[in-house]
Amino acid sequence: MRLKIAVFASGKGSNLKAIIDAIEDGGLGATIVCVVSNNPDAYALTIAREHGLEVFALSHKGLSREDHESKILDYLSKLEVDFVVLAGYMRVLTGHFLKAFKDPSGFFRVTNIHPALLPAFKGGNGYEDAFNYGVKLSGITIHLVDEEVDHGPILAQRAFPRLADDTLESFRARGLALEHSLYPEVLAGIVNVGVEAMLVKNGACSPAAGSK
Repeated sequence: MRLKIAVFASGKGSNLKAIIDAIEDGGLGATIVCVVSNNPDAYALTIAREHGLEVFALSHKGLSREDHESKILDYLSKLEVDFVVLAGYMRVLTGHFLKAFKDPSGFFRVTNIHPALLPAFKGGNGYEDAFNYGVKLSGITIHLVDEEVDHGPILAQRAFPRLADDTLESFRARGLALEHSLYPEVLAGIVNVGVEAMLVKNGACSPAAGSK
């Protein structure tokens, strides 16, 4: 059975493109049922349309966070969505949204990618914060989303070095290349072995045991 995913993106959509490529190459047994954005001008939507994918764009401007999420949930309710995949989606999802994707095992069926080795450098500027701090080693984290920002059971982390002659741009480019390989790999793991097996492999706690 193929995993049915809704990909959320707010910007250029480079991780979306990596996921699409993995699906089209046969390395990821998933179907993107829709691409959702809070930015109607996001290039991610152009990428989605070029690949014949359904899109739903709704600006958050002028709407409360709950109203915006409710409208997205109304749209998603018409589709069969196994997982929500956050790929550069620059909005924090609240419990109002997440509860619609609560799995019986205790986790939310929502993944996120973060450009740092969590719990370090949370927030929207992971590359900049890590680079400015002067780290010698940084990395990428993919995790299940919970009701805290940049928090939740970790599915995978992969590190990359900061080189002596790195600029922020070259540092970020190395991280992005890692993002584009790791996210499809983790989604393939969800398809092939399931979330709980991946959490055990990564040494994370059981979601159900850790939930409140």
